[in-house]
Amino acid sequence: MRGVTTSRKLTPIADTIFEHLEDVGSGTKIIYDKSFETSDLAQARLIMRDTSIKIKEKLDSEKLPNNVRGALEYMKKRGGIPIAIPFSDVVTGAIDDGPAARYFNTLGSAVTLSIAGLDRKFADEAIKQVFSNKQKVVEENVKVVDAAYRFASSNNIAGTPLKVLPKKKRFLMTGNDGSAIGKIMAGLRFQTYYPITPASDESSIMEEHEHLQLIDTEMKRLKEGGVVVVQTEDEISAITMAMGAALTGSRSSTATSGPGFSLMAEGISFAGMDEVPVVITLYQRGGPSTGLPTRNGQSDLLFALNTGHGEFPRIVISSGDVEECLYDAMKALNYAHRYQLPVIHLIDKNLANTSDFVPDIDMKRVPVPQALRTETRFDFKRYSLDTENGISEIGFLGQDVFWMTGDEHDEVGHVTEDPEIRDRQMRKRFKKLDTALAEIPQSDMAILYGEKNADITFVTWGSQKGPLLDVMEDLREEGVNANLLYLRMFEPFPSEFVKSVLSKAKLVVDVESNMLAQAARVIKLNTGIEIERAILKYNGRHMTEDELLKAARQILTGQTKTVIEVLENGT
Repeated sequence: MRGVTTSRKLTPIADTIFEHLEDVGSGTKIIYDKSFETSDLAQARLIMRDTSIKIKEKLDSEKLPNNVRGALEYMKKRGGIPIAIPFSDVVTGAIDDGPAARYFNTLGSAVTLSIAGLDRKFADEAIKQVFSNKQKVVEENVKVVDAAYRFASSNNIAGTPLKVLPKKKRFLMTGNDGSAIGKIMAGLRFQTYYPITPASDESSIMEEHEHLQLIDTEMKRLKEGGVVVVQTEDEISAITMAMGAALTGSRSSTATSGPGFSLMAEGISFAGMDEVPVVITLYQRGGPSTGLPTRNGQSDLLFALNTGHGEFPRIVISSGDVEECLYDAMKALNYAHRYQLPVIHLIDKNLANTSDFVPDIDMKRVPVPQALRTETRFDFKRYSLDTENGISEIGFLGQDVFWMTGDEHDEVGHVTEDPEIRDRQMRKRFKKLDTALAEIPQSDMAILYGEKNADITFVTWGSQKGPLLDVMEDLREEGVNANLLYLRMFEPFPSEFVKSVLSKAKLVVDVESNMLAQAARVIKLNTGIEIERAILKYNGRHMTEDELLKAARQILTGQTKTVIEVLENGT
């Protein structure tokens, strides 16, 4: 259980037990502080009123008291196994001084690790690493870990020891971490942001880790150049500052979420007109407006594809796991500079805050082009129309002489409304997408997991990737052959590949965390193929393997075409 500070006193609260009333199944072990048993639902301070009403209705329906004992009894009926621990007594018997509640997190974690069967040395090592410069804190917490393991052993709740696998070099990071590190590895020199959940973490990571030891050789160059991180007054400043830096030749980016991205629309449109190589990392959460600021969502796809007034090319990519966040961030900066346009990198909230292991980082996996020429040029054709691939020779403010404007312009940047030049500039700019479609590897646009011929074909993007790969294995054990069309790039869109997969599929199911099945709409727009079946979820909670498997079974048996998965307890 968590501890919160109230009137200078650490007071444990039992809210978590009520909030997770439905999150149990057969064999689920529920670790709780024995002193909470008489705590009443009405005393739960951090539970929202509507959630509290739902919990009360569920307990009342089972004729159970509205307290922790009632909640535990409700969980037992669902197969849960309550494990009462006298937190205060165990901690007090282990430490020399200080409030016992200060160590409740350590005790709860250590008991959990013991039940899971993890050797206690790993808990000790973690504590020593986290509190490396606080010897007294380390000593006290190690004592609590020891007490926790002894309690689990003496009460016969310790699990069977897990097999210790050989150590491999891996990095534990979140999607935010991955994107930040990937940008730095790709030569980022300027990052802007205005604080917003969950995008702020990316910039904070850059600020906190000026020197990333995991890339020692590259850091020699980075220490010389450095990365400037600027917290701006708003998102309008964030996008325009990032563009200004990009126009000087610096690799530049910004990071935001839906509300901030809305404010960036005009700036992104300017970047499209003036061919500015800038990256916008868009962390998706529940909308509209402030919506669900700390919850998951995938409802910004169509907005990313259409943001900004007028028509202009942009590249829109999406990541589906933490490792992809890292390498996609590198690719995004490369794309921006190769094709001279805004690149929007989509990462959903679930992925942004998910921790996962990433294998040893390969610096050569995404080659980063070196610095360009240094000579000054006068009156050169920055927006030259004499190009076969749509990409003009780039110019840099402070080094080259050319004109910039939000208006349509000629080859050197002068404002023009000449219809012929307008037509040629529009065609030239959009030709970049054809070039990108031809140059970018197919695997960076879309991937088919599983055999080509399957009983059911899932289509998804973002963080549903992992759970769906697990569901494919579950269905295989039930005799159902499934595959997954996983989308990574939405502009330019890999129409031919997607069409070749879906035109041969027997049963297609779109899986997304939004209400309108936005990726399915993009597929129809680009291929003409309409996906009639879908599994959708938009209450801000991520999709789980169990939910997806249940929904897939309903569709396979013909019970329904569309399954909207909503967690009953809304937590």
